[in-house]
Amino acid sequence: MMTNATVGEIAQAAKGRELTLKYKDGAQKIVVPEGTPIGTTVPADRSFLVPGEYVFVATRVEADGKMTALRIQVSKNGVKPPQ
Repeated sequence: MMTNATVGEIAQAAKGRELTLKYKDGAQKIVVPEGTPIGTTVPADRSFLVPGEYVFVATRVEADGKMTALRIQVSKNGVKPPQ
């Protein structure tokens, strides 16, 4: 399941960090274990698209059936796109 939330608070917990996530209709606390990979999106250029890297491509399908890439995420330093 995918949900959009804002991180409200961060606290140290016994097994990692406890995040308080704030949603439109409430809040929830989750524990993120130590060593959990955290990804972020940064601008890049075409030189990052090389054979062997993993990609996630968000596309739009045109009326003629052709697909247009709207956004491309590519792996870096062994971290794959989260989708």
